[in-house]
Amino acid sequence: MEHPAEIYNKAKRIIFSIFNKDGTLEAYKMLDNYRNKLKPTDWFGLKAELDFYSNHKDEFTLDPTFDFGIKCDFTGNFDGVDNCRIDITTNLDYKRLHDYEAIQRKDNRKYKIVVMDKQTGKIADIFDLNFPIDSSGEGRIFDIALFMPSDSDPDGLRYNFYQDIWEIGSIDTAYYSTHKTTCTDWYIPDFQYLTQNLPDEVNYDEEIKKHAVSSSKVLDRSTNSNIVACAQPFYAITDPHTGEGDWVTKVYWKHPVVADYIDDILFVI
Repeated sequence: MEHPAEIYNKAKRIIFSIFNKDGTLEAYKMLDNYRNKLKPTDWFGLKAELDFYSNHKDEFTLDPTFDFGIKCDFTGNFDGVDNCRIDITTNLDYKRLHDYEAIQRKDNRKYKIVVMDKQTGKIADIFDLNFPIDSSGEGRIFDIALFMPSDSDPDGLRYNFYQDIWEIGSIDTAYYSTHKTTCTDWYIPDFQYLTQNLPDEVNYDEEIKKHAVSSSKVLDRSTNSNIVACAQPFYAITDPHTGEGDWVTKVYWKHPVVADYIDDILFVI
């Protein structure tokens, strides 16, 4: 009995061969023939690859790959990177950086994950997997946004929101943490302010996630960063009698691709 990966690869070879020989329409007809032969997730995955290839083959000089060992679907000149490895998905939440670790450490070629919209067949997002390896050789270095506690007036009105962008090491934050830049975006409130002003009936976790994801994209553009986590420092009291404690950083959101690499609480930044 054939392994599902072999069935998928065989279907991909046939469909892409038809595309290059007979054109787009015939390739999609053949794809439809596989709708009941592949698992639904595999079929939509193959459709996403064909959508990407048919729309961007010449633009990115794409070459399909058929080796599952290198964790990519195409190579090409993509998103400013020559000879880039490109992995296609319809759901980024199922991708994990550690699945790419072995091949990235053997080969310094760049990786991008392209998220395709199932409905439109267009690119929905691009995720850059090329996080530097730290000086120990064991961990990675990530950009993280700290939403700094804002000032307040005597009436409790908060103002002067700003964000610090840091590079942190995944193995030892105390050993590697470097301030990258400060951004003053008054339209990005800190998490404490956000949660204090949410109605009781809303889902706090969902609102925090939406705020972090949208803010990280804004800060990516304004600071030329690749932000994969959003956090806020706060003072944690360790001795209630004296009020003594430590400043720690609570991570409110981590990108699912790298969530395993970043702790929920960072004690030194």
